[in-house]
Amino acid sequence: MNKLFIGLLIIAAGAVTYFLLKNKKNTTETVAINKEFIIGKWKTATNEPLKDSAQPKFSYEFQKDGVAYRATSDTAKVDTVSYAWKENSGLLIKDKAADTTGILLTVVILTADSMKVKNRDNSEIFFTKLK
Repeated sequence: MNKLFIGLLIIAAGAVTYFLLKNKKNTTETVAINKEFIIGKWKTATNEPLKDSAQPKFSYEFQKDGVAYRATSDTAKVDTVSYAWKENSGLLIKDKAADTTGILLTVVILTADSMKVKNRDNSEIFFTKLK
């Protein structure tokens, strides 16, 4: 009787261990980012040569009130866009604050001087903060 009881305890412990390890593999770890770091002036930066020389480089100035100013490096024209944080690391860029849709970017890295985001195509865009 004792051998049967010990055998059942070992099976139960193995089953619990299996389910705990299986659930641990399926969880994704999210890193909290300091959303205040986005405030300020940023420019796009690339570590590789541009595939299309006509592709513009943008500069952004993010304000605390959810407004951002976007300009290309070769013109003096400035566009005003809105931004809002979604979930933990989602950044929604909209043409107007009242818009319900926009471009959803996933912020991968956000530090005091650099930012890396991914768009829907998993293309990475690097930003460096201007002083």
